[in-house]
Amino acid sequence: MSGRVTLLGAGPGNPELLTLIGKRRLREADVVLYDRLIDPSLLSFTNDDAALVDVGKMPLYHKVKQSQINEMLVDYANSGKKVVRLKAGDPYVFGRGGEEAQILQQQGINFEIIPGITSAIAGLAAAGIPITHRDFASSFHVITGHHKKDGQQLDWENIANQEGTLVFLMGMAQLPNICHQLIAHGKTVETPVAIIQWATQWRQKMVSGDLSNIVELVNKNGLSSPALIVVGNVVKLSKQLNVAKPLAGVHVLVPYSKRQRLFNCFEDLGATADFYQRSIVESVPAKLPVLDLYSSILFDDYLAYKEFIKLLTASKKDIRALVGKKILAGNQSVAKYLATQGLLVDEVVTTTKLSDDVLEVGGQNSSYSHKEFLSLYQRKEQTHELPFDLEEFNAVIFPSTASLRDFKSMLNEEQFKQLKDLTAFVMGQSIYDFATQNGFKKVINCQPNIKATIEQVKEELASE
Repeated sequence: MSGRVTLLGAGPGNPELLTLIGKRRLREADVVLYDRLIDPSLLSFTNDDAALVDVGKMPLYHKVKQSQINEMLVDYANSGKKVVRLKAGDPYVFGRGGEEAQILQQQGINFEIIPGITSAIAGLAAAGIPITHRDFASSFHVITGHHKKDGQQLDWENIANQEGTLVFLMGMAQLPNICHQLIAHGKTVETPVAIIQWATQWRQKMVSGDLSNIVELVNKNGLSSPALIVVGNVVKLSKQLNVAKPLAGVHVLVPYSKRQRLFNCFEDLGATADFYQRSIVESVPAKLPVLDLYSSILFDDYLAYKEFIKLLTASKKDIRALVGKKILAGNQSVAKYLATQGLLVDEVVTTTKLSDDVLEVGGQNSSYSHKEFLSLYQRKEQTHELPFDLEEFNAVIFPSTASLRDFKSMLNEEQFKQLKDLTAFVMGQSIYDFATQNGFKKVINCQPNIKATIEQVKEELASE
């Protein structure tokens, strides 16, 4: 049985620049072979059983040789797997996508190409540089910074005399030579140049100058690979068109969710948000108790309520079974959620002890000293480690104690040590207490809603 290989472009860095069909293919994949430069948050779009294989390459060092990658693609597909080869940028723009496609075609493998947004265009836009403009450039040319395979130089005479914008990819090691060759073959020393590193990400940096001084400016400002080299008059537009946002340069970790409200809010304010995975929720078989025995129903969290409604329906009942019951919530966030479902809470519980006529509905374990507990779901921890260096983040957000537990379960020993330098924004006192007990030295307690938390993050980090 033959599977399918998808050569998928991940885009320039920001996970929201992945295409919709690309996200769907990641969700369907049995195996994902991914590059070094992709944002690890994209791996959150995979299903829980997918095998994730790091085949990333660094300059002058290939963790997995291209020939081995080719073999893996063929072998996985021949075993019936749906395989995604996740590549930075676009598979066919100075990558090995064309070569991989040739191998797959020769081996009779079912394959497809899903384009990605190339940094050669998006990286410029992220720095306020339009790659074409009616007054400055009516064409553009994307050029590899590497020498040709046979060691021959690029056709500098042709390149230097092209009208329009020149964009060099993978060329930082050759920057002095690129500037020298362009000048030697006709470009004026005053020709504008910009270097954009880590385009579309929190660590994006740019310096601009001209062919005579750009090497000095790059060395002075410490820019290196991966970076784009942009040559042409469109560089002049950057100061005018580069949009400033209040959280630009801020890097935060948020829990992954389908609605992505936290993620969207941070991205809209200019921050780079990445995901930490949540545990897998599994329903627990349960029998609906005799509700007439209880005067009150306490919902520990919104999942408990959702599972309870499923149980009611399966028992040929509906929400009318709660008529006359006092409705309790474990915290304010649960109360707000229940209100969105048309159920107003009579009281938010503040004690740890409950009377016997209260039915607590929750997950695997009771949150109270109480025997009347209905367990409706359990959490299965992620098997993957958190794929980030926590030193790269300004903050992590915890809307619940469960989200903090999920985050902690994925940490390796080195990441756990890094918690002392990472700011945690938490939505409630119980989460605050749990965070301070689990390695965080700086914990900021926010009101238990997204809007207030975002404002607190802006207040703390916007000036950094």
